[in-house]
Amino acid sequence: MSRRTDHRQDELDIRIRAAEADGYAVHGVTGTERMVELESGLGPVRTRLTEFGTADERPPVVLLHGIASATVLAAPLLPYLRDRRVIAVDWPGHGLSDACVLPPGVDLRAHCTAVLDSLLDDIGAPTADIVGHSMGAQFALYGAAELGNRIGRLVLLGAPGAAFDGVKPIPVMWLLAMPKAGPLFLSMPMSERAFERSNDLTLGRDALRDVSAELVLALRLIGGRARNAASIASFFRALVKRSSVRPHVMVPTDVLARLRRPIQFVWGDDDVFLKPLAAAQSIVAVREVSLLRLPGAGHAPWLQAPERTGRAMADHLLV
Repeated sequence: MSRRTDHRQDELDIRIRAAEADGYAVHGVTGTERMVELESGLGPVRTRLTEFGTADERPPVVLLHGIASATVLAAPLLPYLRDRRVIAVDWPGHGLSDACVLPPGVDLRAHCTAVLDSLLDDIGAPTADIVGHSMGAQFALYGAAELGNRIGRLVLLGAPGAAFDGVKPIPVMWLLAMPKAGPLFLSMPMSERAFERSNDLTLGRDALRDVSAELVLALRLIGGRARNAASIASFFRALVKRSSVRPHVMVPTDVLARLRRPIQFVWGDDDVFLKPLAAAQSIVAVREVSLLRLPGAGHAPWLQAPERTGRAMADHLLV
């Protein structure tokens, strides 16, 4: 990048932080940000953590966002976790974390496990509960399978990324997974209309209708962060090949059956990637499982049913 481009990107990051602060303030919360170096299985990556609440004897709650998404999207859930220590992670290559371009053939489980293990070491937590959305839910399942007692209770929002059999990538994901076209497309400015259509398609029709203008602005600004384009495209490539999910990134039912911790699914009946009934075989494989189905909600169910999602999450995490 040129100095001028770097300067513009630095200015964008300042605007993102301000918009995020306003978005959190709408929900009565304030976060404390810090940059840390986490292991990624590919070398250390400077990663942004935003902390909310206060520490007590209970495990902290880690928030994991979806692919090409943002931590601030979870702002409506934070009031339900007010009495817990919450660590919101900008996954490497996303948000305001540094770039993390996954190489071809990457072991996604090893990458995820390295990041989570390093994160828990950094925050001084022997164990943590996780609230994960989409790819973040998939990574929570990886962590539960690989890190044993370091991972406690899980709340998984929407279809868990590419973890379950039957998930169907939407056509735009094929484009984003292309080595040259993906980064180029992700670095292009997006019109307001295109932004609305993209969110209607992926999160659910009118999913942002009742979301504050401050939060929507933060999402728009983060989506325009060209520094993330190559990283995000590489995550799509790691998950998708042409019109199919790469089989090795899925979590098979025998692995799900071995997970010895309570797992709460909150799932919209209109999830574009995988509907809960179509995922029944995977869901019932989990020994300690709860499922809240939300009619009319899409892939980000808390945006369309914030109170039901928030209460189910809080009850499951024993807040």
